Parts: sequence; structure tokens; C-alpha cells
Amino acid sequence: MRIIGGKYRSKKLIAPDNDRIRPTTDRMRETIFNIIQHGNGPGIRGSRVLDLFSGSGAFGIEALSREASQVTFVDKSSTSMKLIRKNTALINNPVNTIYLIKNALNMTKAQGFFNLIFIDPPYYKDLITPALLNIHEQNLLCDEGLIITEYSAGEKINFTSFFKEIKTNKIGEARFSILKKCISDDQKGAQYH
Repeated sequence: MRIIGGKYRSKKLIAPDNDRIRPTTDRMRETIFNIIQHGNGPGIRGSRVLDLFSGSGAFGIEALSREASQVTFVDKSSTSMKLIRKNTALINNPVNTIYLIKNALNMTKAQGFFNLIFIDPPYYKDLITPALLNIHEQNLLCDEGLIITEYSAGEKINFTSFFKEIKTNKIGEARFSILKKCISDDQKGAQYH
């Protein structure tokens, strides 16, 4: 497990010592970050990133390497958070990190707005839809922001009516989808007044 690009490119990260945590593969992260960096979304540099169900922290650390302005790691496991802290120590304990040991389904507006939100829960636990509903209810995603979800290719995911899938890709046994807010014509008009 290594950092794919940016300032800390090729730096090895500490992998979990058990199968309770399933890190996003290097290939999957590379594909996702290439799409984010070269697509029409907010990009990575200067973005506020929310890494839900953080596990090893690999996604958020990749964002830090590519100059995200801030990354908030969220995982309810203190064991996972210790691993994330060890991994961020490998990139000199950046000050623009927040570590929250809490249920990823209970985020609040107090955490602010994010340009990029990554959701990678355990497979087949039906956690993506409740996470999306929480993001919508708490208005955590900026209007032009992106949500990236990772799940098993065999899962059927309800992305809710609040978000639309703009890209999906299957890599091995996993799939990721990139989502944007569904903004009504009324909301679009309100943004320009």
C-alpha cells in the first residue's frame, strides 16, 4: 500500500494487520484521483476532504499528498484511528488533519462543508444510503462537490434522489461511483442572486 501521486508519491503506508480493514487498492485510488484531478469537479488542491469509514486513511492521505487544504478522517474504531495517525505520521503529521472517532452516519454541520467526500464502508452492510442521507440532511457537500463511493461490484446501491451518479467503474471485485448533488432549477437560480 503506497501513496500514488503528489508530494509524497511512492511513500509506503502501514497496512492493517488484520482483515477487518479493507483498504482501497492502489489501482482504485489511482483511477479515482485521475478522474477527480482531470475532470470537471473541484479538483484536489485546496479542497476540503471528508474521508468516511477511513480505515487505514489511504484515501485521505492521498488527498493530502495532492495538496488538499484539509482532510477530516472519520471512523468509529479507535484501532483504525491509531493506524490512520501512524500513517499520517509518515507524512510528517500534517496540521491540516482532523481525526474523529465517531459513527460516520452521524456527521453534523459543525464539521463544515466539503468539496470531496469519500465513502468506503464495509461491503454488504447497507451503509452507503444512510451515509448519503446524512450528508444531504446536514448539507455537508458543497454545490459543486463530489462524493466518491466504493462498494462490492455485487452490491446494488440506492444513491437516493438527492445525488446523481456521473461516473462508475469496476476494478476487480470492487466498484466505485462518483456522485454530484441534484440541484433543482429553483436552487440554481438562488445561487446567483
